[in-house]
Amino acid sequence: MSKQKRLGLWFAGTSAIFFTRALLFSTFVSRGPEVQEALNLNTAEMGLLSMVFPAGGLAGIMFAGLLVNRFGTRRVNAATYILAGLSFVALGPAVVSGNVFLASAALFFVGLPMAISDFVGNIEGTAVDKASKRSLFPAIHGLFGVGMLTGATLASWLIATGVGLDISFIAVGVFAGVISVLAGLTFNTNPRQQITSSGNSEEKKSSLRVWTEKRSLLIAVIGFSFILAEGAAGVWVPIALTQTGFSGSEAAFAFGVFWIVITIGRLIGGSIVDLMGRRMAVLVSALITSSGILVFMAVEIVALPYLGLVLWGLGMAIGFPMAIASMSDEPTMAPARINMIISVVYISGITVGPALGAVGQVAGLYVAFGIPLVMMLLSAALSGVTRPLAKN
Repeated sequence: MSKQKRLGLWFAGTSAIFFTRALLFSTFVSRGPEVQEALNLNTAEMGLLSMVFPAGGLAGIMFAGLLVNRFGTRRVNAATYILAGLSFVALGPAVVSGNVFLASAALFFVGLPMAISDFVGNIEGTAVDKASKRSLFPAIHGLFGVGMLTGATLASWLIATGVGLDISFIAVGVFAGVISVLAGLTFNTNPRQQITSSGNSEEKKSSLRVWTEKRSLLIAVIGFSFILAEGAAGVWVPIALTQTGFSGSEAAFAFGVFWIVITIGRLIGGSIVDLMGRRMAVLVSALITSSGILVFMAVEIVALPYLGLVLWGLGMAIGFPMAIASMSDEPTMAPARINMIISVVYISGITVGPALGAVGQVAGLYVAFGIPLVMMLLSAALSGVTRPLAKN
């Protein structure tokens, strides 16, 4: 097999697990109103349920690096998606039965392997990017957008045609599991055959040291902010729209529009970053996201929710991938820093549900979107830290 063909398969396989991870998540959030109704949850309680997925993710990311070092990305990916697929299959019937405990347990065991997949995907993705003469990393992240779009579009169609939530979750869980296991056969990160105690000690020191690095912490704040904004849209936009008169299928379609914009932005994102530079791309992304959230919040005044979602999604497109790229400037520290920012992602996910749910219960969801708005403005102010490090 030629080197170019091998690189193409590697790129396709890495992109595929971004797609399937997004497909699982999008299927769940697009049918969020149905989940809330079936489990008889109020807004605050739905916020707590949405915390379960990232809580599982935070548990998973704690040992993602250790698993990859011990078993390699191919085996870890296979185990990850077998667990995620089976858990997602169980989630649908648990929700339909109205059993909050079983639904929460299934959701936790979807989130746990998905965090490990996030780590695996970014490790393989940055390696693919470095092996290629062109910038491929934004496009790899773009497949996450394709997955979100596919999940939202599929959910909208299934809701409109009356297909039950349980059937939908079972089919998507099986599909995602099979495709992802096959995609992992293209991965290139092998287990370390010999891991000495001194090697483990150095890795632990590196993993702890990144949490004291000023630049890494500030980049993590930016990553936190973009994921907070993405999570706020993912969990709460469909529910907020149904509260203002949209049907379930219309709300899922609107969420799909949001991800169409993100996907297009990420697929062309490499050219944008090359043109503007990384720091300016992050600054502009944060400001556009802020404007979109503000327009969406003002739905009762300007009544332009789609415009708000388009701007929101356009700004979201390359902000987080650039935060990941910033953490990868030094190859020797890249795994520890990527692990750190993914940990922050799941901390963000844990906070966004309860925080927005609590504020939404008291003041309404549209007011609650002010939380990600403030964080986006902070990210704009901090964007200078994403400048590439000077090469020695």
